[in-house]
Amino acid sequence: MAAGQKALAAVVAAIEGGRPEAAAAQYDTAGSHGPAEALVALLLLDRRAALMAVVAPALADAAALGDVLRHLGLRLDGSGPDPVAAVHRLARLPDAENPRAHLASLLLDAGRPRLAEALLLPAWQHAATSALIARALSGTWMLLGQDSRALDAARIAVDAAPEAPEPLEHLAGLLLRAGQPGPALLAAGRAIAVDPKAHQAWRLASSGLLDLGQTEEAIAAANRAARLSQLHAPHAELIRTALAADRPRVPGPAPEAGRGKAVPPTRRAATWAQVPAVRPAPRRMPLGRALAVRARVIDALLLRETRTMFSASRLGYAWALVEPLSHVLLLSVVFMFLGHDSQPPIGDSMLTFYMTGVLAFLFFSHLTERAMDLPAANRSLLLVPAVGIFDILASKSVLSAVTDLVVAATTFALLIGFGVGGLPADPAQMVACYLVLFLLAFGIACMNLVVSSYSAAWDKLWPTVLRVQYFTCGVFYHPLDMPEDIRSLILLNPLVHVTEWMRQGYFRGYESPFLDIPYLLQWTIGSLTLGTLLFAAAARQLRQPA
Repeated sequence: MAAGQKALAAVVAAIEGGRPEAAAAQYDTAGSHGPAEALVALLLLDRRAALMAVVAPALADAAALGDVLRHLGLRLDGSGPDPVAAVHRLARLPDAENPRAHLASLLLDAGRPRLAEALLLPAWQHAATSALIARALSGTWMLLGQDSRALDAARIAVDAAPEAPEPLEHLAGLLLRAGQPGPALLAAGRAIAVDPKAHQAWRLASSGLLDLGQTEEAIAAANRAARLSQLHAPHAELIRTALAADRPRVPGPAPEAGRGKAVPPTRRAATWAQVPAVRPAPRRMPLGRALAVRARVIDALLLRETRTMFSASRLGYAWALVEPLSHVLLLSVVFMFLGHDSQPPIGDSMLTFYMTGVLAFLFFSHLTERAMDLPAANRSLLLVPAVGIFDILASKSVLSAVTDLVVAATTFALLIGFGVGGLPADPAQMVACYLVLFLLAFGIACMNLVVSSYSAAWDKLWPTVLRVQYFTCGVFYHPLDMPEDIRSLILLNPLVHVTEWMRQGYFRGYESPFLDIPYLLQWTIGSLTLGTLLFAAAARQLRQPA
C-alpha cells in the first residue's frame, strides 16, 4: 500500500473509532499525501482552508481519486451516482449543503456511517440546522445506534420542513422503533395530511395502529398502503391472514322478523379509517414463503432479544456470559475448600468432572426456565399479527442455547489455560449431545409455556424441580458410586444420560456403562411431541390479553 493510502487509512480508522482528534494528528504527522488521498482526508476533517492547495491536482487525476474512493467501499461501476463527481462538487463548494449531504449518502450506502457523520457534523447547528442536514444526520445516527440523537435530529428536520412528508415518515419510523406508537401515528397522520398518496406513511400508520391494538383500523391503513404501492402488499396480506385466523366466525345474515328479508350483521365503524365492507379471502401462503417469513421474523426477534435481554445491566449482553461463568467458578472454589478436590471418578481433575455436568445442566435449566413468562412479557409484541408465540419462543431458545454454548467453550478454554483438563476427546459426541439436549429442553419449554399460562403456581414449582434435578442428574457423582437400588431410580432421569454422554465425549478412553442413548432419544421425541401438541392446542389462547 502506498504511503498516501496508508496515511488516509489511518485517518479513516481514527474517525471510525470515534477519535477525531487522533484523526487530525494522524494526518498532520503523516510523511506524505497524494493529492487524491489528501483531498478526501481534508474533506473528512473539514479543513476547508487547506483544500485550495490540493483541489486542482486531485481533480485532474480522476483515476487516482476513483481508486481512493473504491478503497473506501464506494461503488464506481456506473450503476448509481458517481462518487468522483460528488467529491468534485463538494471540493469546489465546501460550504454548500447539497453536495455534502449527497456524498454522505454515498458513504452510508457503502456502510461507512462514521465517515458520513464526520462529513455532516460541520453543518450541524442544532435547532437551527436545515432540514436536509438534520434528516441526513438523523439517518446516520440511527444506523450508528444513537436513537436519542436520531430522534432529536428528526424532529428538527420536521420543524424545518413541515410540509415535506418524508421527514415526517422518518420521524414516525423512529418513534415506532422507540416504542412510542401514539406519537408515531400522529407523525404518520401529518405526512398523510400533506400527501394523501404517501404510501410509506400509510404503512407506518398501520404499524402504529397495530401497536395500539386497533386492528381494524390497521388493516384499513395497510390496505391503502398496498393499493398505493405493491411494496406493502405482503404486510397487508399478513395482517389480514392473522386476523382471519384469530377472529371467531361471524354468523351469517338472519331473516328479518315478519318480512323474510335478510338483515346484514352489524359492523363496528372504524374510528380512524374505514374498513372495506367486503374483504377478499386471503390466499394460502406457499410453504417455502411461509418458512422464509418465519425465519425473517425469528431473526429480527433474535436481534431484538440480544439488545434487550440484559438491558437493565450495565454490562448488557455480556452479563449473559458473566452470570453462568461466575456460577461455575464459584461452585468450583466452594468444592475445593470443602475438600472435594481429590481423585475424581473420571479424569484427572474434579474441576473438569464437575464442569462437564454443570454446563449441561445450566444449558437445560436456562432454556426451560425462560419460556414461562413469554406471553406476559411480550404482550405488546404479540399485537403485531406477523409475530407469534412460537417465533418468540424459538428466538429466546436459540439465544439461550448459543449463549450457554459460548459459556461452555469459554469455561473449557479457561481450564485449559490454567493447565486443568484438555481438549475434548470426541467433539462430535459432545455436539450430538448438545443437539439432543436442545431438542429435549425445547420440548419441555413448550410444555412449561402452556402450563404456566394456565397456572401461575407452575412458575414457582418448576424452579423447585430444577433444584432437585441439580442434585440428581449426576453432576457431583458418578452412578457407579451409588447403591444399586438408588442407581436404578436415578437412571430413569434423562439428564443423567446427558451427563454421561457429555463425559464420554470429553474424557479420553471413557465408555459409560450406563449411557442409554435410545432411552434419551425416546424422552426427547416424547417431550417434543407432547410440547408441540400442547402448544398447538393453546396457541390461540396464549395470544389473548391476560
